[in-house]
Amino acid sequence: MMIELTNILVPIALSPSCSWAVQYSAQLANRFGSKLLFFHVGNCPRETVETFLGQAVEDTSHEITICQGDPADAIVQFASETSPSLIVMPTHAYGKFRRFLLGSVTAKVLHDVECPILTGVHHETAPFSTDCDIREILCAVNIDEGFIPVVKGALALARLFDASLTVVHAIPAADETSDNRGEIEVRKYLFRLAEEKLGQLKREAGVDVTISLAGGAVATVIRETALRTGADLVVIGRGHTQRELGRLRTQAYSIIRHSPCPVLSI
Repeated sequence: MMIELTNILVPIALSPSCSWAVQYSAQLANRFGSKLLFFHVGNCPRETVETFLGQAVEDTSHEITICQGDPADAIVQFASETSPSLIVMPTHAYGKFRRFLLGSVTAKVLHDVECPILTGVHHETAPFSTDCDIREILCAVNIDEGFIPVVKGALALARLFDASLTVVHAIPAADETSDNRGEIEVRKYLFRLAEEKLGQLKREAGVDVTISLAGGAVATVIRETALRTGADLVVIGRGHTQRELGRLRTQAYSIIRHSPCPVLSI
């Protein structure tokens, strides 16, 4: 799988988290010679948007598009028309309970757009690091038809950034905290079954990667592994609800909410 960052779409709402998206995407664009497509839905004049972008994009090829309408629908339509290589957007985690949810705009874009989407750290108390010097990548895989594009995409990213890659598969039914003899046997069985299936998928994909297995809730396993490995980016697969979804894909929102670093959904 080839990763080409030709043009990067950045929806902006003139918020602090969108400022992160501007700076992060500008670093990506400067590194890979990408064109930035800034897209704002609202009544702000162009000059206001340009002021918001500031010096971050002074030396970067970019366009600004402003339109009216429903933000989520407008972003999805614009992405369909421009076919970006990547979308970079925040998740807007504000308020006591909002941290448990994704912003409705981000959720719709994740649901309806085909291209890879990079979302920022969701926790409002977490620092918005604009550093896109990606050295450690964590790829979370599921045992389904999405395995091949996800693992190949992660491998391509690791080559692109000259980064180390860790691959993990979470098994929710395997309780690694239990010392009950019966549950230990079940855990061994589930791990053995997963190893066999993942081995088959690796042969089909023609890839040679080490995949770590961990028992526990998917989002928790991925967060803990990301913290342990010092991941700068988490790569996951995602699907559309119109299709039959694998377990990992159905948990994409939860993974994004809990990840300590940006998440790339492909």
